[in-house]
Amino acid sequence: MSADTLLVVLVAIVMVIGVAGTVLPILPGLWVIWGAAAVYGILAGFGTGGWIAMAVITVLVITGTASAFYLPQRSAASVGVPWWGQVIALCFAVAGFFVVPVVGAPLGFVLGILLTTIARERDLVGALAATWATLKSMMLASGLQLVIGVVMTVVWVVWVFWA
Repeated sequence: MSADTLLVVLVAIVMVIGVAGTVLPILPGLWVIWGAAAVYGILAGFGTGGWIAMAVITVLVITGTASAFYLPQRSAASVGVPWWGQVIALCFAVAGFFVVPVVGAPLGFVLGILLTTIARERDLVGALAATWATLKSMMLASGLQLVIGVVMTVVWVVWVFWA
């Protein structure tokens, strides 16, 4: 196996791990994919096609990362969760990340939304509705990140084989 082939295989494996990371909140999947593409470019050479591919991959990683924060925040705000409730939910997400492996961050965020909405509204049904709306937007953001991760990987494959 040549060094070039080994590089492509290793980068492909890291990208598959990155795509999995878009669904499982263990690691920042899109950034893993971006980093693997950057390492490939550094080691194999960018060339014109590589710079174009890297620019597209960079736009995609920024878009995907922004969606992960924007969609749940927008949804929470639209159902009446105040900014301070979202900050508390974010703190719960950080704590959850360390307390419950793999799913702690999203669970912490959802629990934070639920508790702050209950504290503010004193209405369990309304709090559950707000939490459900936020959870749906988190799943939408995760699905969008998965799609973006796959597209980033496809752009890299095109770069490798046709640039």
